[in-house]
Amino acid sequence: MNIQFSPPDISDLEIKYVTDALRSGWITTGPRTKELEKKIAAWLGTPKCVCLNSQTACAELCLRLLGIGPGDEIITCAYTYTASASVVCHVGAKLVLIDCQKDNLQMDYDALDRAINEKTKAIIPIDIGGIPCDYDRIFKIVESKRKLFKPNNKIQEAIGRVAVVEDAAHAFGASYKGKMIGSIADFTNFSLVVLKNRTRKEYTGISEIGSKAA
Repeated sequence: MNIQFSPPDISDLEIKYVTDALRSGWITTGPRTKELEKKIAAWLGTPKCVCLNSQTACAELCLRLLGIGPGDEIITCAYTYTASASVVCHVGAKLVLIDCQKDNLQMDYDALDRAINEKTKAIIPIDIGGIPCDYDRIFKIVESKRKLFKPNNKIQEAIGRVAVVEDAAHAFGASYKGKMIGSIADFTNFSLVVLKNRTRKEYTGISEIGSKAA
C-alpha cells in the first residue's frame, strides 16, 4: 500500500485563483492579501492581522516592535523548530531555553517561572501539534513578575509585564477555553507553509500569516 504523506489538494478553483492573481499584476501584497487579513482577523476575534512572507519574519517583527535587543532575554522551549529560537538571535537578545514537561511537549511552566528575571522581555510559548499551551498559567506567571519588569519602549510600557509572543505555527484554527488562538496572547504568529495542518487541508495561496492580538 502506498500512502502519500502530504498530497496537495489542488482543484481547478485554486488554479483559477492563482492565475487571476498573476494576471492582476499583484504578486506580493495586494487586494487579495488585504482581504485575507480582514477575514482572518474577524474569524479570530482580533483587531489586526498582518500577512508576511514567513512565520519567522512575523516573530522577528514582534520582537523588534517591542524594542528587544542586546541585553534583553527571551525565554522559549527547547522542543521546537529552529525559528522559535533563531528570531531571538536575529535581534541580538539572549536566548534562554527551558525544557519541556515530563510526558508532555509543552514548556515546563515551573521552569518558566524560575527563568524570568529583570532582563526578561518576552516569552515564546509554542503550541505543538495544534494543542495550545496553558495560557492561564502563563499569564499568571508573567503577572506575578510585574515588579521585575523594566520596559524598553512605549509598547512594553503599555503591556507593563513580560510580553507573550505566541508561536502558533501548528495551531491555526485551534481554540483555548472557547477563545480562538490569535486572540489570547499579546502577539500570535501563524504559519501556512505546506507542512502545516491547515494548509494540507485547504491551500490558500498565501504562504504564512502573522497576527497581533491587542
